[in-house]
Amino acid sequence: MRITRLTVPLAAAALLAALAACSAGGGHPHPAAARTEGSASPDAQTAAIVACYRAHGDPGFPDPVYDPSDGRWHFAISPGTAPLSTQRACRHLFPSGNATPPVPQAQFRQLLRLAQCIRRHGEPAWPDPNPQGQFPLPPPLLNKTPASERARSDCQRLVPAGGLDVVAAP
Repeated sequence: MRITRLTVPLAAAALLAALAACSAGGGHPHPAAARTEGSASPDAQTAAIVACYRAHGDPGFPDPVYDPSDGRWHFAISPGTAPLSTQRACRHLFPSGNATPPVPQAQFRQLLRLAQCIRRHGEPAWPDPNPQGQFPLPPPLLNKTPASERARSDCQRLVPAGGLDVVAAP
């Protein structure tokens, strides 16, 4: 087998990018993976997570998808569906070392519709979900009121099967 001069540097660059994406120190993937305005590449963090998942036991993990409506990249499937060993190996790449990965795009969009519904039905301060699918509520919204109960009841059809994931806002 004959190896050309171009093949060796390309293979080495690919290997270095994969190793950097999966380093325990939360290394940075190749700068070309960072999303810039108008590019079709995911942001560096999302690209690193996908590369790490593929390198650590889930080689078929799908490419992320870009949603122009919110200007963000989302996972095509939940990273939580990967083997546990893969999740553990790549946990350090999630924001703040958070072990909860971002929710898939379709689920996130459903949660956005839920937030809009709740705002329209009496809770105008209800926030959009965070990337993990949680609703960070300010203290006044943590208490149930007749208005909040009515809004949640009116929007029940949009509540995910597992219920609402509500957290106290920082």
